[in-house]
Amino acid sequence: MRHPSRREFLKSSATAVCAAGLGGGALANSLTASAPTAAPLFPPTLSIKKGVWFEMLPAKLSISDRFKLARDVGFEVAQVPTQPDEGKVDEIKKAAEAANIRIDSVMNMDHWKYPLSSSDRAVVEKSLSGMRTSLHNAKLWGSDAVLLVPGVVNPQTSYHDAWTRSQKEIRTLIPLAEELRVVIAIEEVWNKFLLSPLEMANYISEFQSPWIKAWFDVGNVLLYGYPQDWIHTLGK
Repeated sequence: MRHPSRREFLKSSATAVCAAGLGGGALANSLTASAPTAAPLFPPTLSIKKGVWFEMLPAKLSISDRFKLARDVGFEVAQVPTQPDEGKVDEIKKAAEAANIRIDSVMNMDHWKYPLSSSDRAVVEKSLSGMRTSLHNAKLWGSDAVLLVPGVVNPQTSYHDAWTRSQKEIRTLIPLAEELRVVIAIEEVWNKFLLSPLEMANYISEFQSPWIKAWFDVGNVLLYGYPQDWIHTLGK
């Protein structure tokens, strides 16, 4: 039996990440639309592009070659991690453009180690600094959104505290997000927080800002929910 090569495997796979926001999606592939005045004859089509998480590409390659490989095997967009090194920020931008790969989103890298829900002010400040860097990265790279895990529930942090603390800190980031025109996209993940679509929709709607939306990962809810339910709820 012939096994597929790495290149063939990458070419046949796609990362379908849905960013569904209240009032509009975080990315170009939004799940929402304005309410039609009349029922359409045919349902709207959703343009889904093949995307890749940059860190999945071989680290032994140069940044330029990693983007070239992604394009060569059929990817059109990439999600890139926060980059605090200004020199590398520019290198990433040029390499992506040369390979004709769009960086559609930034993965904020400090939200697990330094959660916004922490009771330690020093930890929170590091988290906020990481988000500001991520937002500026996104602006330079022409990205639509920064993915943010808003908080973590653990023995030290209650559900209520994770909710109130994270919302308070995220609100301080809204002016920068608006200035840069980059969405802060809240992800549901295995952080024991925002465990239902109704909760997540309510959490986001309380910001009352078009710059705070939902980043919906289908796989993350399979353990305790139904993706289609989340999509319908978050897309309203």
